[in-house]
Amino acid sequence: MVFLEKIKKNTARFQAIILFVLVLGIVLFINILGQFFFTSLDLTEEKRFTLSKPTKDLLKSVDDNIYVKVLLEGDFPAGFKRLQASTKEMLDDFRGKTQYLNYEFEDPAVGTTEQRNNRMKDLKQQGLVPMVLTEKTNKETSQKIVMPFALVTYKGRTLPVNLIENQTPGQNQDVTLNNSISLLEYKFANAIKKLRTPERPVILFTEGHGELEKMQTADLERSLQQFLCGLV
Repeated sequence: MVFLEKIKKNTARFQAIILFVLVLGIVLFINILGQFFFTSLDLTEEKRFTLSKPTKDLLKSVDDNIYVKVLLEGDFPAGFKRLQASTKEMLDDFRGKTQYLNYEFEDPAVGTTEQRNNRMKDLKQQGLVPMVLTEKTNKETSQKIVMPFALVTYKGRTLPVNLIENQTPGQNQDVTLNNSISLLEYKFANAIKKLRTPERPVILFTEGHGELEKMQTADLERSLQQFLCGLV
């Protein structure tokens, strides 16, 4: 009887080891496949995390490399970490539809003081103005500079994408971030579509005949610049 009990225990232990090895092998196999294929399941009822058909069609029609540099990298509050993670997930979804898209995240605040200043100067010339976040703790208040932008490059042309919506006065920052995350697909798809447009018009602004002054049209010019070949 003792001998039979030992056999049963050894058999059960052996079966447990075999089961563990099988489960581990399956997990490793799935991870290996994940290195070559990207897919995701959208279990929400309204399919919030599923790319729209126009976006899929746009990505499938791309015939040259698209490079996206996301400047949202570094140490910042949890809300912006969520925006960062959502941006990465969206770009992974895009990359799942085209072999031509590649991206990287970059912290514009790294490097020497001179390098940071030169980088910030270049970004400001592209119309990218950093956000200054105020963080309050029990003992002190600190400020953090965040660049919630991405630069999309296609065939030698680059277009900036603002990843965050303007915050309405009195609006909770979490609401602003949620709105920004919901618009990521549109913003990236819109940037790619603009960059693939072969010809862009030129708009002429006249002066000296009672028209608006240059300062009064500055915001309009900045808004139109991404759509145009030039402003005169």
